[in-house]
Amino acid sequence: MKNEKDNIKQFNKKASSNGKKNEKKDAVLSDFNRKRANHEVSKLMWIAIGIVAFILITVGAFIAARVFFINKEYTTVTEVSSTEFYISTGSTVKRFGNNFIVCNGDGIKCINYKGEQIWNEAFQMQKPLIDISGSMVAVADYNGGTIYMMDEKNVIGKIDTGMPIRKFKAADSGYIMAVLDNTDNTPIYVYNTLGEEMIYFNTTMKGFGYPLEIAISDNGVLGAVSYLNVDKGSFATTVGFYNFGKVGLNSQDSLMASNKYQSALVPEVQFAGSDKAVAVADNRLMFFKGDQMPQSNGDILLSEKIRSFYSDDNYVVLFFDSEKSDHKYRADIYDYEGKLKDKVYFDIEHTDVFFDNNRMVLYNSEEVLIHMIGGKDKFLGTFEDGILVLIPTSSSKRFIQVTPDRIKTIEFD
Repeated sequence: MKNEKDNIKQFNKKASSNGKKNEKKDAVLSDFNRKRANHEVSKLMWIAIGIVAFILITVGAFIAARVFFINKEYTTVTEVSSTEFYISTGSTVKRFGNNFIVCNGDGIKCINYKGEQIWNEAFQMQKPLIDISGSMVAVADYNGGTIYMMDEKNVIGKIDTGMPIRKFKAADSGYIMAVLDNTDNTPIYVYNTLGEEMIYFNTTMKGFGYPLEIAISDNGVLGAVSYLNVDKGSFATTVGFYNFGKVGLNSQDSLMASNKYQSALVPEVQFAGSDKAVAVADNRLMFFKGDQMPQSNGDILLSEKIRSFYSDDNYVVLFFDSEKSDHKYRADIYDYEGKLKDKVYFDIEHTDVFFDNNRMVLYNSEEVLIHMIGGKDKFLGTFEDGILVLIPTSSSKRFIQVTPDRIKTIEFD
């Protein structure tokens, strides 16, 4: 019995010793796990810091590059390539996407920067009228009866109106809106991409008045007409918006909204995309918004005489005589929310204007002005070999310069 107890006591002593060892082992493991956890947290923290630092450096580099791009002025123009190409005197040359078109009384053709002909359409016209909208171009003779339609790759077809053509506008989607001339009224027709009549309505001086200008949205769903109405010595202009889709089926002549401006002429109305529009009167600038029933999105009253107007899908610019003695002209640039983005003072007489890469480019046959919107002039210079048209490219520094006898790729630096 004694030995048994001794054995038991001896056994308990051994168990106690093992327990202490296990406790020590657990403590070591716990300390190791704690250190490992702290190491993992520290590692994750450094990874997070590294990611944040990378983002900050990237954003900083982007901002620095953008500031450099905005503030950098071009001082030289280098000819990168040149192709011989002759344009006959009296031809009209216009930008058309990345290419350009040449039009005269004998026909119209599309040319790329290599001088290669993409398409050609022959006709006989006395006074060709051209309208370009995105990737669509339409041409017709004033008082003629045929409208030709082309895109950037092909001649699409033609529309036989059966009546003299007064005005027409093309949509990027291929629809055509045209003002025709009839004996008793002035009908307005809308044609689809196949050249078929989609809708038409008659206008008379006793109604809204005579259509001064028309416009059609990129998708062909919306149309706008500026009507001049004269009554007993006074006059007014009504800007009407039409819906040629399902929404307009329940409205007379598809008319969805009209806005009347007393004692005002509205010779300009344009769509931007498929849900915005702008109209320019002799005393105000009007913005509209809506993809089914455009409504007023603000008016800006004007007290100065407008010299000219240009718009694209992002900006609207009005040109005035300058109020400053050190410059001849001023350009006021707005977005479609009616916010004034920039006032640009300059001296060149421009024959064309366009926006590209947040820049406004003005030029004539000899001079070019490139202005960063919200910034400063990047380039102002004279070209000795002449400019018929200037075309932007995918590179912000390169342009295509079309002269009377060459097509050049030029680079500003």
